[in-house]
Order: sequence, then structure tokens, then C-alpha cells
Amino acid sequence: MAESTQETKLFYPNVTSLWLVNSSLSVVNESSEVDYRTANPVYVRIINGFVIPALAVVILITNAVVIAVFKRQKTYGASQAGLVGVAVSDTLTMLFPAPFYFVENCLQYEIPCDFITMKNWISLFLPTITHTASIWLTLVLVTQRYMYVCHPFVARKVCTLRNTTYLIILTYMLAILMHLSRFIVSERVYLSETTCAYLISEYIDVNAYLISYLFIRIILIQFVPCISLIVLNAKMLYGLRSIINKKIEMNCNSENSSSAVAENRRVTIMIVCMAAITLLVELPVGIIQCLYVDIYLSGATFDPYDLQISERIVNLLIILSYPLNFLLFCSMSSEFKQTLKTMCCFSPTKTSKTPNTYVTRLEDNKSNGETCEKQGLLRVSTNL
Repeated sequence: MAESTQETKLFYPNVTSLWLVNSSLSVVNESSEVDYRTANPVYVRIINGFVIPALAVVILITNAVVIAVFKRQKTYGASQAGLVGVAVSDTLTMLFPAPFYFVENCLQYEIPCDFITMKNWISLFLPTITHTASIWLTLVLVTQRYMYVCHPFVARKVCTLRNTTYLIILTYMLAILMHLSRFIVSERVYLSETTCAYLISEYIDVNAYLISYLFIRIILIQFVPCISLIVLNAKMLYGLRSIINKKIEMNCNSENSSSAVAENRRVTIMIVCMAAITLLVELPVGIIQCLYVDIYLSGATFDPYDLQISERIVNLLIILSYPLNFLLFCSMSSEFKQTLKTMCCFSPTKTSKTPNTYVTRLEDNKSNGETCEKQGLLRVSTNL
């Protein structure tokens, strides 16, 4: 095996850093005299062995609270289902690899070769699937919010809880299909009697596969979702401003309609912020992967150390972005804060007066509300 692949570029799925989510595919040569189990700098072992597991615990707790709060709300609907889907995806993205990082980098225990396939599946491939699903579900959530803001009458028919559940299932199926090839083309290869790696099969054209895989990934996971998020955010903010201007022009100044529009504005801005965070961390990933494609296509030379440093910084930013969603919910959603307080027994008997449903707002404000509703002002469901 070693002789047949001596001059072939092989695929180590980020074994040098054992990093996470959007790691680009490292290309190395089997003849290079590197101990891939001890090649990590000390700071990488500290981050992987201590920081990442600690962040995984924080993300598990915060997202468990997020899921519990949304499931407890009486107005659980399409938007909550989408937010729960994102929270579950982010949590799994951290929980899958964190134990392996802790064992290998903190406890300094080497995973036996017999388990290297399982380790790569759980610590690298599955987190890639769940992170892909998280990006796509964020796009679904923003699209739903755009419908609620700009096309509220259509949104009531299309953006239902059942349809959102189907979309979440479909998203995960597509994410699995997107990365299924990584499970199929890779195999365990012994570099020595005691050293092994998980590489692309020698029967696969490595460069052709990596170029195809990365190109599809860049288009479908990074650039198309990011461009869509930019366009939808711009339209959503413009639509929200139009709703506020209409309310002012029609003098819909009742307490209920004012609080409804204010809550809608907060929720919309919250989702816009979620999309902005996704944009900030995913665009650099796409740029780094474009550099790898350039390497495979044109043979361009980049310092591998610089690329690895860039990957680690970007991946750490992705991980740090997960708890920010919890802070956004706490700071910008009135119903989320009230439900959380109730769950924590800070206000067990107080009920939220936040207008949450179209029906409640219409009953409480028949005279002034009916006029505003005809203009599509109150049908912008908060769903939070």
C-alpha cells in the first residue's frame, strides 16, 4: 500500500488539527516525515482539549434552555420549530466531536486504529452534516420571517408548523446526501504497524474528488445561502419600515397594535442579527475553501501553516457564535424572556401580556385593529 501511494496526494480529513465543522480537506503526502498524532502545536491542544469541551457544555446548557422555553410557549409555531431545529443542529455539531477532542488532547489518549473509522465518522463527518443543516435551517427561518413581514397573508397558509417540520426533515436528508460521499470514498490506511489514518481510497482520483466536493460545498453551503441571506435581510428590513410607516399614517395608536408592531420589530431584528452572524462566520469559510480549490486546480502555493491558522480562527468564531443566539433571544424577545422567568420561578403567577397571535390582537382591538389589519399590519405574526 505504501509503495503504490508513495507519489500520490492523500486525503487526511484534518487529522493534523482534529478540528471541527467546516475544516477544509488537508492534502498531504504519505512520504512526508510527520507524526500526525503529535504535530499539533500546544495552543491547538489547549483549545481542543479544554476550550472546545467547555464551550460544548455551555452550548448544550444554553440550547437546552432555548428548546425548553420554545416548547413551553403556548404559541409554538413555525418560527419556534425553525429556531429549535437550529438549536438542535448547533448542539449536535459540538457534542459529536467534543468527547474525542477531550480524550485525545486533554487526556492525551490515542484512539486505537480499530476505532479510527468510528472516530472520523462521529467527530468530523456527522458534525459537518449537522452544521450544514444549521446553515440551511437558518436560511429557512429567515425566508419564513420574510414571508411574515412582506407577504403576511401568504405566510399564514404556507408557513405552518407541519410544513416547517417537513422542511427540517428534508433539510437533514439533503445535508446527509451532500456529504454522503465522504463516508463512501474514505478508508482506513495503515502508515506503519501502529500508525493509521483515514484517507481517500487509492482507487479514487483524489484531486478530481476534492475539487468537485469543495466546489459543490462552496456553492451550496457558503455562497448561495449567504447571498440569499443578504437579499432577504435587506427586503425584510425595508418591509418592516414600510409597516411602521403605514401604522403611523393610519394612526393605529391603540396600546395593543403598538405593542404588536414593537414586538414584530424586535423579533425581525433578532432574526436579522442571527442571519448577520451566520454571514460573518460563513463567508470566510468559503474564501478559505476557494483557496484550496485554487491549489488543486492550478497548483498555487500557499503556506499550509497560514491556512491552518485561518481555519482554526474561523472555526473558533463559528463555535463562539452559537451561544450568541441565546443572548439574542433573551435581549430581543419579550415572550422568551417572560417564559424563561416563569420557568425559573421568578414570576410564577404572572402571565405574559405580549401580543402573540393574530386572533388575540383582533379580539382586543376590534375598532382600530380591524382597520390596521386590512393593511396587513397586524398579520405579521411574531410567532415568538
